Amino acid sequence: AFETLTASINSSTPEGKMTPEEVAYGFIKVANEAMCRPIRALTSARGHDIRQHVLACFGGAGGQHACAVARALGIRTILVHRYASVLSAYGLFLADVAEEAQEPAASSLETENHASLAGNLNRLRAEATKALREQGYATDQIFVQAFLNLRYQGTDCAVMTPLSAQPEVTD
Repeated sequence: AFETLTASINSSTPEGKMTPEEVAYGFIKVANEAMCRPIRALTSARGHDIRQHVLACFGGAGGQHACAVARALGIRTILVHRYASVLSAYGLFLADVAEEAQEPAASSLETENHASLAGNLNRLRAEATKALREQGYATDQIFVQAFLNLRYQGTDCAVMTPLSAQPEVTD
């Protein structure tokens, strides 16, 4: 199967022919860069010198990628916890289950639009609640929190704002 993928890639690139190993290494480089991007966003973009940090790796393949990711980021120290391979799975086990439902709305937050907004929020809440019920969660296990992405008129930047009064679902 990988030979077929390699042949497909080679047929669409005029530069030359790659071996299956080179194709696999290319995928690894892309994965490593995809891991570097959010790390950069959380450190360098906020004014922190990433080279002064320690890279903590986790997940089943964390150890495979740690050295290349650290090298790409200029980090000289890597922490490999003895349970690094199961930290992601453990985190998923501890995490709350979430179901998100959203839709765009381009109306102003005026009194005359409240009924329409409440109707949309009730529908979205019912959809999310139904999805969780179908996964086996009882109604008393479900907590719904509504947010509005609000922005001032004439601006492009929205602020996610929790809705203080939760609309009720009518089944």
